[in-house]
Amino acid sequence: MYNRLKRHSLLILICFIHVILFSIYTYVHYQNNVSNDARKNDQSTELLTSDHLPADSIEKADRSLLHNYRNSKFQQDINLPTNEKLKSLNISFVKDTDQQQMIVQCSILPLTLVGRVEADLFSYEMEEIEKHHENSSIKLGGHWSPSHCTSRYRVAIIIPYRDRDMQLRIFLNFMHPFLQKQQLDYQIFLIEPIINVTFNRALLFNIGFHETLKHYSWQCFIFHDVDLIPEDDRNIYSCPPEPRHMSVAVNTLNYELPYRTIFGGVSALTVEQFKSVNGFSNQYFGWGGEDDDMAARILTKYRISRYPPSIARYKMLRHQQDTPNQSRYKILSLSNAMRSVDGLSNLQYTIIEIRKEKLFTLIRVTYNETLIKSMVTQIKTKIMKAKRHRT
Repeated sequence: MYNRLKRHSLLILICFIHVILFSIYTYVHYQNNVSNDARKNDQSTELLTSDHLPADSIEKADRSLLHNYRNSKFQQDINLPTNEKLKSLNISFVKDTDQQQMIVQCSILPLTLVGRVEADLFSYEMEEIEKHHENSSIKLGGHWSPSHCTSRYRVAIIIPYRDRDMQLRIFLNFMHPFLQKQQLDYQIFLIEPIINVTFNRALLFNIGFHETLKHYSWQCFIFHDVDLIPEDDRNIYSCPPEPRHMSVAVNTLNYELPYRTIFGGVSALTVEQFKSVNGFSNQYFGWGGEDDDMAARILTKYRISRYPPSIARYKMLRHQQDTPNQSRYKILSLSNAMRSVDGLSNLQYTIIEIRKEKLFTLIRVTYNETLIKSMVTQIKTKIMKAKRHRT
């Protein structure tokens, strides 16, 4: 009897010890998980609220992370006092020195970004598109800025344009909400030559830069072909620390970079960067050459920066093939000699019309092709004389 009671007591003691050990293990395991989750959340928040926005950070901020952060973070902060709420959403205060007051600055990485986006490529009529966007507070001329905060970037979108009505309608319908999600202070400009002059994409970029600065203090410029539609809203149309080639991966090129120095399609430069390289060359009439010339100008002073191909993705809208510039290689061979005297420094054109539409501003121009091309002849003559003098 005594032995039986002793065994029973021992069994109870063993069970009690097991319960205690299991409780300790459960508590330690729970605390470790909480610490790990907190650490992960801190890393995610740091990633999404960093004062710098490098491409590798954007690469890591995938769609699900942005979606979860946006929903949970905003719901947690919805009842906070205004200042704390703004701070928690990575919105900061800066002092407006002109008006001597504090202003609210927009988030570096807006919570509205989702990553990969699918564009509606149906070419609606312009009236339908204007009606669709009539409640988005776009000002006449295609100018928009956030109402709840001050944008970090004032960006002019410059588009050289001729006979691309279908592409333009698709572009406008998609790009306005795309740029608004990035909380930019932006405006879309179309620079169009009159019918009887040869199309010169680079010259139209220079004209757009020169004209738009007369009306607003833009910080940076996006030089954009109308037939390219971005596929990821983390491809930020901001002011780059170094000139940025935006259209890294295009569907018609199998989403691969054709060569390292390509600078065509869509590119971004600050006002200072563009002026420092004297803008684009004015000599490229017809298709091709001007982007390679611009890359050569940039590489004398800067590096060409790019977001990762998984983010800097674009879809090219179908269009008729342009007529190639048969002289582009000859002009490229003179690039070194011409860049200091050909570009913004010798820009010549005449404004025909400036018209503000609901979703864009049209600047129609004309220029003298013969007069502009004479610059090449003058440079060639100087080079030939220098060669004869050396021999």
